[in-house]
Amino acid sequence: MLMQNEFFSISERDGKLYITPFGTGFPIRDFQRIIEAYPRIHVTNFLALKKALEEPGKNAVEFGKLKPQIDITISPDNLEAKIHINLTAEEFEEHKEQVVKELLELLEKNKIVYGILYDVINKDLSVKTDIVIARGVLPKSGADASINYLDLPEKRPKITDDGSVDYYEMNLFRHVEKGERLGEKVLPRAGEPGMNIKGDILPAKAGNDRTLRFDKESVEVLEVEGRVLLLAKITGALQVKEGKIGVVDHLIIHGNIGYETGNINFKGYVTIEGIVEDGFSVQAGKDISILGDIGIGAVEKIVSNEGSIYIKGGISGKGKTYIEARQNVFTKYANNCTIKAGDTISIGYYTVDSQLEADNIVIEAKNGRTIGGSIEAKTKVALRTVGNIYDKKTYVKVYGFDRKAMKQELDKLLMNYKKLLEQAEKNERELKIYETALSSTDEIRNTEEYIRFYKNHEELLHKIFLLEEERKSLMRMLTSKGDGEISIFEKAYPQTFLEIKNIQKRIKEVTTGTFYAVDNQLIFD
Repeated sequence: MLMQNEFFSISERDGKLYITPFGTGFPIRDFQRIIEAYPRIHVTNFLALKKALEEPGKNAVEFGKLKPQIDITISPDNLEAKIHINLTAEEFEEHKEQVVKELLELLEKNKIVYGILYDVINKDLSVKTDIVIARGVLPKSGADASINYLDLPEKRPKITDDGSVDYYEMNLFRHVEKGERLGEKVLPRAGEPGMNIKGDILPAKAGNDRTLRFDKESVEVLEVEGRVLLLAKITGALQVKEGKIGVVDHLIIHGNIGYETGNINFKGYVTIEGIVEDGFSVQAGKDISILGDIGIGAVEKIVSNEGSIYIKGGISGKGKTYIEARQNVFTKYANNCTIKAGDTISIGYYTVDSQLEADNIVIEAKNGRTIGGSIEAKTKVALRTVGNIYDKKTYVKVYGFDRKAMKQELDKLLMNYKKLLEQAEKNERELKIYETALSSTDEIRNTEEYIRFYKNHEELLHKIFLLEEERKSLMRMLTSKGDGEISIFEKAYPQTFLEIKNIQKRIKEVTTGTFYAVDNQLIFD
C-alpha cells in the first residue's frame, strides 16, 4: 500500500495505481496535495478517480500509474537529455546516493556516453524540476570562401569643403604592373564536427565556395596556403568588365603628344603625362587621361570609343578642338571647343563659347560660369552662373523624355532582370557540381555538358550586365525633376535662352532656380 487516510487508500500493482474509497467527503481539488506528498503518483484517468471519490464502491479502481524515481527524456536528435526526479525533497536527501547511482545506471542503460554534466550530478540535482543532464555538441559549419579584388577609382572629381572642384588628383583608371596582385580568394573551411550524447559523430558542413571571375588572358591563378591569388600577366590598366577582373593594355606617354610621337590611336587605356600639342589627335578604346597642368589647345580631336576622358589642365580650343567620349568627360575649363559625351560632361570652373552635348551637363564649382555657346543635354543641366552682365547670348537646351513611358520601361527591365538572375543562380548551382570535382580531375573541363553550362552562364552574366547598365541610366534620368530639368544655382543673366522639350523661355532679368517640364508646361521653382 502506497498511502491511506480516512477516506481512501492507494495501492500499486505491476506499476498501476488503484484507489479504494471508504466513504465520501474528500474534495477532488484536494487530491493535488496527495500528489505533492507522493510525487510518483501519475493520474491517467481523472474521471475514474472523481467517480470513485464521489460514489465509493467495494472494489479498487484503477486511476493512474506509478512514476519511476527518475524520468529521463532524450531529444529526437540525441543532442540533449533531461531528467525529472519524482521524489519529495526529504526523500531525495535521505536516499541521495542511491538516486545518483540509479541515475548513472539510467544513463548507461540509454547508451548516453558523451556530454554528461557531472557537475550537475554531483552538485545541482533537485526534485520536481526538469534538469539537463547531458548535452551534445553541434557541428560548426566551416567559414565561407571570401573574395577581395582591387578597387577601381571612382570616376568623378572631388568637391572640396569650400565648394571648389579638385581636378588635380583625379584618376580614371588604376595602373598595375605584371605580377601585381589583383585579388584573392580565401578558400572555404572544412568546419568542426560535433557529437551527440550517444557518441555519434555529427559531420560538419563545409563553408560555401565562391567563384573567382577573371579574364584568363590577362590574369593568372596561383594557389598558396589556403588561398587563391589572382596576378596580372601583363602590365596595363585594371579593368572590371561584366564582373570579371582583368588587365588591358595601358599606354603611358611620359611627355607630350607631338612631332616626336605623332598621332595616337590605341585600343586600350592612354595616359599622357604632358599635353597634346596643337593639330595632333589621340584616339583610344578605353579611358584617356591628359595630365599636363597647362591643358590642351587647338588639338584636332581627343576621342575615347568606350571610356571617359580626363583633361586636367582644361581646354583652349580656338574653335578647332573636338572632344568625344562614350562615357564621361572631365575637365577644368572649356573655352571655344566642342565636347560630346554619352553620359556626363563635368566642368570645374567655366565654359566659354563652347558647344557641349551629353545626357547630363554639370558645372559644380562654387564660382562656376557658363558664358556663351550652347549646352544640349538629354536629361539634366546643372549650372552655377549663366551668361554675364554684357548680355552674352547663351543657349541651354534639354531634349527631355517621357517619364511615364520610362517608368514602364524600367518596370519591364526589372522583371526581365529578376528572371535572368533566377536563371543565373540555377545555372551556377549546376556549375558548382562540376567545379567541385575539378580539383580531382581536369577532364570535366572538357565535357560537353560542363562547357554548355559555362557558356550559358557567361551569356547570362553578359545580359545581366547590360541590363544593369541600362537600369543605372534610367535611374539617373528619373532622378531629374519632371521630364527634363535645368537648374541654375547662382543666377542666369538676360539673353540666356532656355528650352526643355521644345518649350522655350528667354531670361529677361537675373534669375535663380530650377526649370522643368511637366505636361508640356514649363514649371519654375
